[in-house]
Amino acid sequence: MMFERTRTFAVVALAASVLACADNAVGPGDDSPALVDLEPQSGQVGVDVSANPTLRFDRPLAPGMEAYMALHQGPLSGPVVEGSWSMTSDGMTLRFQPAQPLAPATRYTVHVGAGMSGQSGGPVSLTMHGPDLGGAWVTESMMTGAMGMGGSTGTMMGVGWAHPTNGTFGMTFTFTTAE
Repeated sequence: MMFERTRTFAVVALAASVLACADNAVGPGDDSPALVDLEPQSGQVGVDVSANPTLRFDRPLAPGMEAYMALHQGPLSGPVVEGSWSMTSDGMTLRFQPAQPLAPATRYTVHVGAGMSGQSGGPVSLTMHGPDLGGAWVTESMMTGAMGMGGSTGTMMGVGWAHPTNGTFGMTFTFTTAE
């Protein structure tokens, strides 16, 4: 009886360990980039309408990863703001340049694709700092619900958007512009 309990505990502990590691957390010796900072901060209110949302990573991203970023006016189901994402020459910063100034007194949602990768090919970690930065995981129901409500997330469910192991479609961060 005691052997059975010990074995059951060991199996549960192993399963918990595997699940914790499967969420692309960056560990010692791992050269996958992690999101470490963003501006404006998630939840920030009174952001200048001329702001350029910016995300910083601790290691270089693979070329082209800016394609897996979106700025929505309002919630995730809102329209994608016209403009362009660009990557700095060191590959460690993504910045959005809106086509025109952001609307005043408006909530915006930054959507970061969970399937992005670093120059080394490893997945980007949103897990390490994303929740501490105010991020919320994007679930499939959020994506399909947004499409059903006339949202613009239909193209944000494929490779680059989908997390390689946890079933999410990235992470969102919100801010509100000043009046």
